[in-house]
Amino acid sequence: MPFAIPVEVYIAAPYVIAVLVAVSLPFLGLLQYRLAGNVAPETRLIAIFALVGIGALMTVALTDRTLNEAQLATAVRPALEDFEEGFAASRWITLLLLGAAFVEIVRGWMHSRSQPGDDPAKPVLVALLLYYIGTILIQATGSEQTGFSHRTLYVPLLMVAMYSLRVENLARVVEGAKWVVLGLGLSSLVVALLRPDFVLHRPAPGLIPGVDWRLFGLTSHANTLGPIALLGLVLELHTPSSRRAVRALHLIVAFTVFALAQSKTAWGAAIAIVVAVVVPLALLPRSGPGGSGADFRRAAWTVLACVVAAIALAATFAALDASDAPSRAVGIETLTGRTQIWNITLNAWRDNVLFGYGPEIWGFRRRIQFNMYHVGQAHNQIVQTLGEAGLAGLALLLVFTATLMAVALRRFVQSRGVILAVLLLVLARWVTEAPMRAEGVLSWTTFMQALLIVFVCHFMRRPAPKSARGFVDTVPATVRPPGRLRRAEWA
Repeated sequence: MPFAIPVEVYIAAPYVIAVLVAVSLPFLGLLQYRLAGNVAPETRLIAIFALVGIGALMTVALTDRTLNEAQLATAVRPALEDFEEGFAASRWITLLLLGAAFVEIVRGWMHSRSQPGDDPAKPVLVALLLYYIGTILIQATGSEQTGFSHRTLYVPLLMVAMYSLRVENLARVVEGAKWVVLGLGLSSLVVALLRPDFVLHRPAPGLIPGVDWRLFGLTSHANTLGPIALLGLVLELHTPSSRRAVRALHLIVAFTVFALAQSKTAWGAAIAIVVAVVVPLALLPRSGPGGSGADFRRAAWTVLACVVAAIALAATFAALDASDAPSRAVGIETLTGRTQIWNITLNAWRDNVLFGYGPEIWGFRRRIQFNMYHVGQAHNQIVQTLGEAGLAGLALLLVFTATLMAVALRRFVQSRGVILAVLLLVLARWVTEAPMRAEGVLSWTTFMQALLIVFVCHFMRRPAPKSARGFVDTVPATVRPPGRLRRAEWA
């Protein structure tokens, strides 16, 4: 007679597994804490950036989408369902990231307890918590349609971990971030050759003559891919790779993706960076022959001048082609239909001006109500914040942004403008996107903002330079990276 397992065992098994997992979590956290103590903070930070990038890739790469409009018209499975599968496949990475973030926060808190005086970067932490936690509380208690999801805590948890990590060799961190961006660019271009309908949105009118498609790459939209490619250009120009072949690879891939994405948001951000960062840096006095900023300025002027020339050339061709001028005028006037989304959001906000409609301002029910199934946000950061959390939430957002801007301007020379450049990238996306709505921990928006927080906290914790000389001259010899990174040092 075969052995029969009692029914009670089947019933009790899930509870036993849950208890074992609950008991093992503290031990796993302690193990991770001890193991992380033997790893440099720069390495741990690069690992976190890599996990965010891999997770963001997986949320798209594991879907079965098509961007060919002709095929979309006859598609059986909706794109939203496909994306849900991609998100589900990356949950383990999310759990790993959250565990690592918690360990870094504990480690940072214990380190701060052993240090005399306050942390110079503490104002950033306060502003960050006021915005993220304050917005969550507003939506949970004061909005017209209150609501709360534990997922909204993921992004602030990771941002606090970025604050808690104390980085000395920032050049090494930038090198790691550049390779993550390069991986996205290369994979997007390779897939464009192998499966064009997966990464090329067509037909899609753009500013490049003869190109009737836009490169979405392994991201959700060209307006996500374009700014990340521009970020890769900024990082490579700011901290050049030691080998010319590697540097050329970074620049060529980033510029190709930047151009083919045809993201007006990214192109506008590039012009803003040239005006607000590159030109002021070029006007700074050099610290002698071959000064510290000379190579960066020359490279920035060369590549970004090409960007401006490409935009001007494309705009000229578009202006000369008057055949579809009326349709282009309508598209510009309505910002590709976004004004309708803004009007719907603002109408809902007016019912509760102080605290807004709530977190479901563009939830599933309202998308069905307005027959806008693919609209998940207000496509403008200010409008989105007003809709979610009203004037109170907008005030918290402006306080947080003003804190970052103050640091970017105060440490402009010392950071060689990298804080301001990345911040301008984020602000440029405010016009057509809502990048600061805590959209998910595995996203390229989170990747960019986490890097921004690392930059801000690093330079706030370093002594401010006493003069406007090239800041490499002010770096203590004890923290200069050895070997191949010597040429790119800028900690």
